[in-house]
Amino acid sequence: MPDILANGIRIHYEERGTGPAMVWAHGLGGTWQGWERVMDFFQGRYRVIAYDARGHGRSEIPARPEAYSQDIMVQDLLGVMDALGVGRAIVGGHSMGANVALNFALQYPERCLGLIAVGIGSGSSDPEWWREYWGRLADLAEKQGMAAFLEEMKKVPAWASAFALPGLGEEISRTVLNNSPGGIARTIRGVQKERPSIFALEPKLEKLSVPTLVVMSQGDAPVAECSRFMAQRIPGAVLEVIPARSHWTHLEAVEEFLSAVDRFARRL
Repeated sequence: MPDILANGIRIHYEERGTGPAMVWAHGLGGTWQGWERVMDFFQGRYRVIAYDARGHGRSEIPARPEAYSQDIMVQDLLGVMDALGVGRAIVGGHSMGANVALNFALQYPERCLGLIAVGIGSGSSDPEWWREYWGRLADLAEKQGMAAFLEEMKKVPAWASAFALPGLGEEISRTVLNNSPGGIARTIRGVQKERPSIFALEPKLEKLSVPTLVVMSQGDAPVAECSRFMAQRIPGAVLEVIPARSHWTHLEAVEEFLSAVDRFARRL
C-alpha cells in the first residue's frame, strides 16, 4: 500500500479501479480501511481512492499542534488529488472527513464532480458541550492512551449503539486502538474543537453549486439537525436517512448506504 507526499507530509492511501475518481476521507479515529466495502463495490466503474488523514493510521503524525486544523486537512485532500493526478472527483467523507469534504467543495468546487457527506455536523448543535467533551477526550488519549479514550467514546448513545453491535463494535474498536494517542489528541484540539459549525456556513452553503448527497442514520441524533439544515440550504441537495442506529452509517447499513451512493453517482 503506497504513500505519497501531499501538502508537505507523507500520506498513506489505497486505490482501486479505473474511471471517474471517487476520493473518501474518514472520521476521527478511523483509517482508509473504513471505506473498503465502498471501494470493492465501486471499483468496477470508478477509480476509488481512500487515505489516512494526518495524525491517523499509517500517515505521518506531525508533532507540532499547529500542524492540525480543518483547513490544513482540506489542503491535504487537495494535495492527495494533485499528487495522484486527479483533476475532478466525487469527494466524500464520514464525520470529521465529511466536514473536510464539505469545506473542500466550498473552497474548490471546480475540482468536485459531486459531494457526499456522511454523518456530518457533530458538535454544531451544542458547540459548548462539544468543545468541553472533546477537550476531555484529548487529555484522556494523551495521558492514558487509546483504550481509555475508547471507553469514553462508548458513553455517547449514537456511538455506543455501534460498539454494541457484534462485528461492527470490534471493527471500530480495533481501528481506534491502533491509532496514535498523540495524533488523535492533536487532531481533536486543532480540528474537532476549532472548526466552524455547519450553521455558520449557511451563506456559503446557499451558493454551493456542487451536486450533494447528505447521508445520516435514523438514530444518529447528534447530526440530525445539522445534516437536515445542510441538505435544505445547498441547492438541489439530496438527503438520505438510512434505517441504522449508529454514527457509522456506512459500516452498519452497508447495502443501504451503497445503494444511496450508487443512485446519487448515477445521476451525476
